[in-house]
Amino acid sequence: MYILDKVGLNISILDSLSYKSSLTVSMKRTLRHFDKRDVLEDIRNARQWYNKQSILYKLPIDLRIKSMGSASIKFDRHPDSTFSSVFNDILGFRSICSNYEEVLSLETEDKIRVVDMSKGKTRDDGYRGVHVYYQKDNFHYPIEIQFNTYYDRQFNDWMHDKFYKRGYSDQVGIILRKLYEGGKIKSLKEFEEVLANVLSHCEEI
Repeated sequence: MYILDKVGLNISILDSLSYKSSLTVSMKRTLRHFDKRDVLEDIRNARQWYNKQSILYKLPIDLRIKSMGSASIKFDRHPDSTFSSVFNDILGFRSICSNYEEVLSLETEDKIRVVDMSKGKTRDDGYRGVHVYYQKDNFHYPIEIQFNTYYDRQFNDWMHDKFYKRGYSDQVGIILRKLYEGGKIKSLKEFEEVLANVLSHCEEI
């Protein structure tokens, strides 16, 4: 658990930041078992509660609270997914790690789930990282902690700024990742240039 202590998040802190839902349905159920208005009201209350937790803004780690707009979109997009898998990042943290081995070792810990994307997502788009989820029980919102090496974070940030939510094919992301690993992309400017080049070739095809 040293990796959590190192970024300022031990189990005691995660437990204290776990928001208990007022919904009476287990978060193991799919979204079809929930009313959207009730869910969004619950998330609004969770956001307000998080913002009142003074410890959040004393932690030495990047954090963000999911927007209501994003929550609404996710509800509509994933009706057959479980509540806890869709709303697993209402409160989220991001941290740099030197490697992923220590993060992956958290898999054996109670109440923690680890998603290994260090070699890519199931549907690969170039993203690399390991996400850790702490959930007190099935009536508390999960808390997400994203871990990336500096090398991966740099590429992920460029993808976030210039690639994601723009309708580009995942295959383009895979190509960019290979070029990054091959040393062809070393700056944001080079990323933009290569992205434009890859997109123009895709249009020709």
